[in-house]
Amino acid sequence: MSCVSIERCKSYDIKNVEAAINKTFVNLGGVGKFIKPGMKVAIKPNLVMKKRPEEAATTHPSLIKAICSLVNAAGGEILIIDSPGGLYTESALKGVYNACGMTEAARVTGVNLNFSLDEAEVDIPDGKILKRVTLLKPLVEADIIINVSKLKTHGQMVYTGAVKNMFGAVPGVLKAEYHLRMAEYNDFANALIDIFLSVRPSINILDAVIGMEGDGPTAGNPKKIGYIMGSENAFELDLAALDLININPADVPVIKNAIGRGLCCRNIAELEIIGENLDNSRLNGFDVPQLDTLRAIQFYDKGLMKFLISWLRPKPAFVHALCTGCKECVRSCPAHIIEMYENRPRVDLSGCIRCFCCQELCPAKAVNIKRPFLSKFLFKKAKKCNVKKDFCR
Repeated sequence: MSCVSIERCKSYDIKNVEAAINKTFVNLGGVGKFIKPGMKVAIKPNLVMKKRPEEAATTHPSLIKAICSLVNAAGGEILIIDSPGGLYTESALKGVYNACGMTEAARVTGVNLNFSLDEAEVDIPDGKILKRVTLLKPLVEADIIINVSKLKTHGQMVYTGAVKNMFGAVPGVLKAEYHLRMAEYNDFANALIDIFLSVRPSINILDAVIGMEGDGPTAGNPKKIGYIMGSENAFELDLAALDLININPADVPVIKNAIGRGLCCRNIAELEIIGENLDNSRLNGFDVPQLDTLRAIQFYDKGLMKFLISWLRPKPAFVHALCTGCKECVRSCPAHIIEMYENRPRVDLSGCIRCFCCQELCPAKAVNIKRPFLSKFLFKKAKKCNVKKDFCR
């Protein structure tokens, strides 16, 4: 039976966070179980783009400070490392570290930030879609990886947490290649699982103090949840987090496929929960706008209804009044279907793969995800047909 730790943390006040992080490590067997003196320890937060901590798009620096203090005391040699979306250069990393509070966290705790751009090829024997992947070399060379993710909604994958956070192990714009090659939801979900298996973090911590709902993973709304969660099994950590925010795992491609591959139990009752009781902690009304549309697509993507899919699928919609003309959407588009016209983006939707990198990496929040009314109507029909009873809590 796997163990998932859930500890209450009402704010990012460092004392609250340190107490919750300490309890989390105790619940998982103690920091000494994982860290030995002299070990190279890579701490991998979610630093998707240049965002301030209060925007709830990135791992909060208070968690990084608390974890670094524990690992320092255990004698580990720490490197904070991530590959944000977009360009992977030393100047880009510096800007992201500064904005996300990692520069200050590293200074206070006396640890190092990664600026190496070196890459390494890694085989994935258990890969379903990918058998070999290019990763950040300092991450590969670490003795142990601590995966510190953020609980958020996601425009393409519905939810992002511990498993998807390791997509940041892929350097910079190479991520776009995987989006382009695996445009179908389940293929991309399995590719994300394969990438996770190529690094296999030993400890997975989830920042669910303040998560993100709505148009995540960067343009949504902060949502107070009030917990820090952890597990050695990232898949089952995400399963517990989905239960916490009241989402069926069958509706989240990464976890649905992980269950199918035997990497995660199918039922929350099979987990050993230490700390807070999930039944007393569950949130209702967590805004997951992608959920309805994705369900409708999964149900109707067959037979005579297939011709409607181009209308049912969500689409990026550019808000020119908010656009600053920075061209980040053009640079981040894996399909290269966005061009600038009079300093504003214009997209050829016939070639859109619905990865929503444009929405995810837009610094001005000038890209919305448009969901047709018809898909909501069909979703209601799908619910009546009871097509989603494969999984239970």
